[in-house]
Amino acid sequence: MVKNVELDYINKLKNEKKVVDEKVIRNVWSQTNNNLFFTLYKKEVEEKNFFYYIKNDYMSLTLWINDDEIYHLEKYFFSNIIPQQTKINLTKMKIEIILEKEVKGVPWDNFTKMNSDECDGEKNKVVNPFAGKSVEEWNEITKLIKEDKDESVDYFFKKIYNEGDDDTKRAMIKSFQTSGGKVLSTNWKDVKNKQYEQVRKKKNK
Repeated sequence: MVKNVELDYINKLKNEKKVVDEKVIRNVWSQTNNNLFFTLYKKEVEEKNFFYYIKNDYMSLTLWINDDEIYHLEKYFFSNIIPQQTKINLTKMKIEIILEKEVKGVPWDNFTKMNSDECDGEKNKVVNPFAGKSVEEWNEITKLIKEDKDESVDYFFKKIYNEGDDDTKRAMIKSFQTSGGKVLSTNWKDVKNKQYEQVRKKKNK
């Protein structure tokens, strides 16, 4: 069983071991209306070598690499989660952490809180990370899912659709159908006034 440990224990490991750079292990995140998915792409991690500490606004993860080194990552969440609902799945290809949002139905701008400089740089970006993605961009996202044999692209899209509100569903249907399968968006405000058919006709001329 994956160990949920006290923060003091993780700090003790950090003091005793060499901490490997965070960039060594690739990580990504995604979200639905109710949940967040944080994934570390590290193969064949044993449960006994993975430790975590999670509270409503903070997450600390530690991976035992060898007797001398550990990998450590910590994040202060963009908003609050319900720590008791956390689920952790270890597979041959990755570590997936599933978190439940405290406030449902509200998309997070980022996974972590930003300082003032970062906020200035992000303020004009689209809030929903899935909005307006071309099929090629979606393929890049879903390639990550394909690394597990028990997961599929269809499952990924269905999950977003099923957990989305009415506007999300309308946006996905209109953008995909009217663009001829070239665009898939979850942002209804962006999609409702777009004429994907005209754009497609211009490109085909």
